[in-house]
Amino acid sequence: MVTPNSRRSFLFGRRAPSTSWGSFCARLARTCQGSVRWEQNSSILQAWLIPAREGDLEHAIALCKEYGVKMMLDGIAVEPCATAMPLLWVEPGRAWATHAIEQSATDRFLRTDAGCKLSDLRQQGLEWVDEKLQDWSVAHWFASSEAAQWHTAQSGLSVIDRVQVRLSDGTSEVLGPFGASALTPLRSIRVQQMVPKLFELAASKQALTCARSAAWPARFRLDALMSTDGQEPNLAHLLAGHAGSLAWVQQVWFRLGPSRIAGSDSAIEPISTASKPAELAEPTSELNQAAAWLDSEIKKTFDPVGLFAPIQ
Repeated sequence: MVTPNSRRSFLFGRRAPSTSWGSFCARLARTCQGSVRWEQNSSILQAWLIPAREGDLEHAIALCKEYGVKMMLDGIAVEPCATAMPLLWVEPGRAWATHAIEQSATDRFLRTDAGCKLSDLRQQGLEWVDEKLQDWSVAHWFASSEAAQWHTAQSGLSVIDRVQVRLSDGTSEVLGPFGASALTPLRSIRVQQMVPKLFELAASKQALTCARSAAWPARFRLDALMSTDGQEPNLAHLLAGHAGSLAWVQQVWFRLGPSRIAGSDSAIEPISTASKPAELAEPTSELNQAAAWLDSEIKKTFDPVGLFAPIQ
């Protein structure tokens, strides 16, 4: 006897079960308004998203967590063996990128979306922008070592004031200075719980070992929480140069005019043009181990589920 199901199988063939990767890509294409493409037959499963709205990023984060896919900033170099997980490369959001000058009681800032080009910043008076980098997005600059060129425990030289990020659990938060110059209090329970752990790491023997080096040896700038000379700790500076490993950057606030060391009356050269340490001590085994341990602990604090890029 031929049943309807067997007849359909005979005429059309048995439908192959969909793969987890195929389901992920199909759902991503259905829920996002932006452009989505992917590779099926590759040794590394990869997809690409050019978001058309901020909501596309929220969908991407949720689906990446559900299917075990790493969410990567498109354009960031990753070692081939750094991860065996499928990858989603996401453009930083040029479609809705805007910038605006904001004024506080004492300072002026340029607020920029992560998808803005550095050329946009240069046109607004941020002359430290290197002409060779003008085609970079703010997101790519902030993820690179170019954003963290200050000497150890001198993050007050940075042109960065605040940054808005989305964490792996979906929390969106503005991170910036603590103390008298703080303009935005921490709103989320998640970040309020993270802060004590970060300060605990900043007081650890591994952090003190790293602090003895003129050039901070770890990837993540924990020295931003142990600044000296009256400088206030700043969580935004901790993420500078994070290579897309800690959070998804949404907006960055830049200081307009000369950067200053907090508590000092003397203007200083912005960090992007400030000199790098002239003499760098050869890293020791102890220093390398301390730096690697700190990076691992900070990564677990910000991204416990491993959603974003691996440490490099």
